[in-house]
Amino acid sequence: MEKDDLSSLSKKIRTVEKDLTKGLLKWRIKRGGLPPADEETLEKSSERIVDEAHTVVKKGGRTVLEELKTAKEEFLKAYRGEDKE
Repeated sequence: MEKDDLSSLSKKIRTVEKDLTKGLLKWRIKRGGLPPADEETLEKSSERIVDEAHTVVKKGGRTVLEELKTAKEEFLKAYRGEDKE
């Protein structure tokens, strides 16, 4: 595979990762009975979660699932305004 093909594939995979993460966030917000988040918040949050998951995988240590759970809790606290206390 050529370098351009790998770059294109990486971008597609990242897009799928972000879309999946965004879907999970929407599901969790709805399941939690919270009002829907705006698209910009979901986009930024899913980007950050995917970045953190990649960092964890590179470093080792905690599992991606544990990291996603932590990121979800942080997102929900920020969304509820609990992080400003």
